[in-house]
Amino acid sequence: MRRKMTSLLLIGLLFLISCVNLQPASAVSRGEMAEVIIKTLDLPRWTGQDRFSDVPTDHPFFSAIETARAYGIIFPGEKFHPDLEATRIEALHFAFKAMGWSHEAEIAQFLAPQENEDIPPFMLPSLSLGALCSPQAPQPFINFPRQNLEREDLAELANWLYSCRRSMIWDQTFYGEHTSLRIHREKVGTPPISWAIFITEAPDATTAQKIEAELSQKGLSAFIINSETVYTVYTGPYSNFVKAWEIFETLPAELGAKIVPHSQQKSEALFWAALQTEDIQKTPTIITAPSLGQPLLPLKHMTDKTGAEAAINGGFFSSRKPIGTLIVRGIPLSPSYAQRSAMGWTEGGATFWGNGEFRALLRDKYRIAPITDLNSVPPENGLGLFSSIAGQFFKPLPLDSVLYLFGNDSISEAGSLIRSQRAVPDNSLLLAARGIGIDMIKSFISERKTISMEIEWRDPSMDGSYYALQGGPMLLKDGQLQTRNEGFSQKLREEKHPRTIVGTDGQKVWWIVIDGRNPWHSGGATLLEAARLANDLGLSTVLNLDGGGSSELVWKGQIINAIPGGRERPLPYGIFFAPSTTGGEGSPVS
Repeated sequence: MRRKMTSLLLIGLLFLISCVNLQPASAVSRGEMAEVIIKTLDLPRWTGQDRFSDVPTDHPFFSAIETARAYGIIFPGEKFHPDLEATRIEALHFAFKAMGWSHEAEIAQFLAPQENEDIPPFMLPSLSLGALCSPQAPQPFINFPRQNLEREDLAELANWLYSCRRSMIWDQTFYGEHTSLRIHREKVGTPPISWAIFITEAPDATTAQKIEAELSQKGLSAFIINSETVYTVYTGPYSNFVKAWEIFETLPAELGAKIVPHSQQKSEALFWAALQTEDIQKTPTIITAPSLGQPLLPLKHMTDKTGAEAAINGGFFSSRKPIGTLIVRGIPLSPSYAQRSAMGWTEGGATFWGNGEFRALLRDKYRIAPITDLNSVPPENGLGLFSSIAGQFFKPLPLDSVLYLFGNDSISEAGSLIRSQRAVPDNSLLLAARGIGIDMIKSFISERKTISMEIEWRDPSMDGSYYALQGGPMLLKDGQLQTRNEGFSQKLREEKHPRTIVGTDGQKVWWIVIDGRNPWHSGGATLLEAARLANDLGLSTVLNLDGGGSSELVWKGQIINAIPGGRERPLPYGIFFAPSTTGGEGSPVS
């Protein structure tokens, strides 16, 4: 029955196309073009009280133009001129925006650029995508995009849009020097029914509430959304894009605000992107923001600074600190989180998957000394380890602590200058000992034996990890669906969100970002849906990583996914592929 109704709709559209005669016999106006595209896609018409079109209400295509403006398909402030003749490229550009494929068009132009001096630069992405998606855009639109839109073209466009509603996909792999990038987008999106303005993210409720109060004092309707480890401040919501844009235009540019979809209605649209290393010996590297001079940095900034071909975000963090295990080039930077899963790998490409709990210790031939704290002040009788990879400077230490340098298999007492400057020397590790911890270090020094730092994993399957990061929960293990929640909330697990996951098919490792929180572009995934996607790709073991606003993938200097909020979230570290530099060089540890 539904298929029959859709066929009747198409017949009605073709009748409309043949009967409208505002232009010469073969010409199609921009207004008629908008009417046919919106009607074919069955977009809900704007019925609100606001009026924002540059056409009179008695214009035959007023409803379509008003709807297009309400959704932002026609940008606010832009004169549409509905009675001018339309061109094929204008129609294609309008159609992709109406289907929610604008982001894909931009990525298509980056990955497979089209060149045409006769086409406005902002429309070229639609030409690129039209040649790549399936079903492909009608050939006259690709081959002769500048020609005026004729009746035969409009009928062909309507047929194509009808096919897109039934099934539309772009799935393609692109190859770099060291990595490959796979892009996948499916389905026509659902336009948002409300919008908001993303203002900023705050690390705690108090800071967020202060920003909310400041916005309210300026007459703006503000609200806060708490997403696990961050508080996001918005203004709105607004019933249409134009209203959001009008408020946005009054905000200071330095605020960096962005207009974002607010509604989360059901959507079948899904976008994901995946990285793989083409050479199994070219394993990724974890690089920290502190090693590049800041506690937190946007992923693209770190990618540009290191010259990496590609990068993706890693595990969870709060404020400036990673949550859970983080090991970089054999050096432990962050303590483990109880009972959460992790992934590790060697320089040679071997990977390890299991429980991420570990303990670090010093060892010589006769004794061991447990390291109680990593990059934080040790307790009484404790032993803390500091690395410049985690931060060049450390907080003031208690007066009863003694500092030692550890490197090249030996320990020596640090000078007073290091303590006064509170700086960790490059290419060395710093030990802070208190009470019994001092006695243990002195015994190591007196024996003058070779000293090593070792990592003991609770799960033997993690042994040998040169790099490791803790995420969770584990989604698949050896082909079996995992059900342990690892302490993550039901909301995080069962609601649709942007996701970052990593998994293996037994040969290669896949690093995947799934977009979300935008029904027009991609609705996101629950953890179960992410596991199913990974399973469909042939992955047998899969770990969930930090998602939401942290989910980000950069390839050849371009942010590939659509970040929620439209602005990068500064991160404490990332996973980098083929960097030319790794920042701070770390420490020579046995």
